[in-house]
Amino acid sequence: MLDFLKAGLKRSQPLVFDSALLPNVELGVRQKLGRVDESKIQAYHKIVHWQETLSTPLHPCFLHLYAFKQHMQLMLDDRFPFALLGIVHLSNKIDVLTALDLSMNVELESNIVSFERRIKGISFKIESKCYQQQQLIWHSESELLAVDKKSFSGKSHSRPYQLQSGSSPVNQWHCDSAVGRKYGKVSGDFNPIHLSQTSAKLFGFKSAIAHGMWSKARSISEFQEHIGDEFSVAVNFIKPLFLPSNVSLWKSDDDTAVTQFSLTSDDAKVCHLQGQMTF
Repeated sequence: MLDFLKAGLKRSQPLVFDSALLPNVELGVRQKLGRVDESKIQAYHKIVHWQETLSTPLHPCFLHLYAFKQHMQLMLDDRFPFALLGIVHLSNKIDVLTALDLSMNVELESNIVSFERRIKGISFKIESKCYQQQQLIWHSESELLAVDKKSFSGKSHSRPYQLQSGSSPVNQWHCDSAVGRKYGKVSGDFNPIHLSQTSAKLFGFKSAIAHGMWSKARSISEFQEHIGDEFSVAVNFIKPLFLPSNVSLWKSDDDTAVTQFSLTSDDAKVCHLQGQMTF
């Protein structure tokens, strides 16, 4: 919680969006974390509806909880050029290279690896890697957008969403208004836009919105029976998932080893995320 109080006070560096040059800063952190907290695993699995089995004992997104703490550490560094409030999570890709051994210590590193100019600001990528006995077992890359408020010239007009041809329904579920608080308690992500309607309205949202990484993890849980020790999943976050809401999960199998999926509103008129899994 203290990190989010600090985040609320952090401001973007002067002229960072106006400069012709992209930020030139190298930030990274590497830590020995010891053994993973099994009670934390259980709490995480409960909120994302993952059933622990001998073949799939750990959700592929679980280690992002630890990576997220390092991401916050990097973005709170004085050398990081952007304010944290208003940063938008654009995408996330996770590669599981081998199963985590709960009896062994974990080492984790995260680095800001690139910056890119966008129409609405400047995006940056954070790469995270998890090791056991110096072996890379898990890899993640998140792209985030630091929004330049001067880039907004009125309401945006996006095209109506259409499901991919050949999509078939997987499941539907209800996201209650407490999802953001429950996931925040497990993940440590207490961004006010996720916690309540009152706190979200302070930042221009009509109600609290679900964490993108919760939406991703909850969607992946629906494909658990197909997931093994090696697995890749990439998603783009499209539209906020306002709470409470009913959602629908869809899939499209273009290949036996690749599944495209999307999480939409229950009427499929709004897309919250689109992704691809490789088994």
